[in-house]
Amino acid sequence: MADRLLAFDDAVGLLKSGGVLLLGTDTLPGFHCRADLPESVARIRALKGRGTGKSMLVLAGSADQAGLVTGTLDARQTGYCRSCWPGPFSLILPAADGETVAVRVPALESLCSLVLSVGFPLVSTSANRSGDSPCTDFGAALGLFANQMDGAWNPRESRGKGAGSAPAAPSALIDVTTWPPVQLRRGPQDPPRL
Repeated sequence: MADRLLAFDDAVGLLKSGGVLLLGTDTLPGFHCRADLPESVARIRALKGRGTGKSMLVLAGSADQAGLVTGTLDARQTGYCRSCWPGPFSLILPAADGETVAVRVPALESLCSLVLSVGFPLVSTSANRSGDSPCTDFGAALGLFANQMDGAWNPRESRGKGAGSAPAAPSALIDVTTWPPVQLRRGPQDPPRL
């Protein structure tokens, strides 16, 4: 398993080339790939056992990078994004293709740097098969899924002793296509007040 743990530059290169990465985040560890590479996204769907009808979260390195997958946001939506990001809030927003997309900008600087270096937002979904409980710890996810990934990277490793465990909760899911926004799933933090 140790040979699947990558350095930062190798993790960036793997994602740029269409690989699937097990990645630690500021919420739950998960499966990741570039969101604009359909074959890579299909690999994650197959690994999860998830059909094409169910959407997956997109992880962006900044609000500007999130704009690569969102449509035009109004002033209220833009302001709400600024109040939530970076942080454990996945916001359902109008998508560039006319549908909707759930986007999150994580609170870990090193993780944001990785996504920005890749050059496009990443599909991000918890490390588990559909219907199973998600892994809440990077080490446990690595033990279960390392052989099904092209590599793994944990941004928390550089943060000191005891930083390797992610909170045992997914991000909050908030629909910002309606006003006021509607919280569809609770997360590790309460959403900001309007």
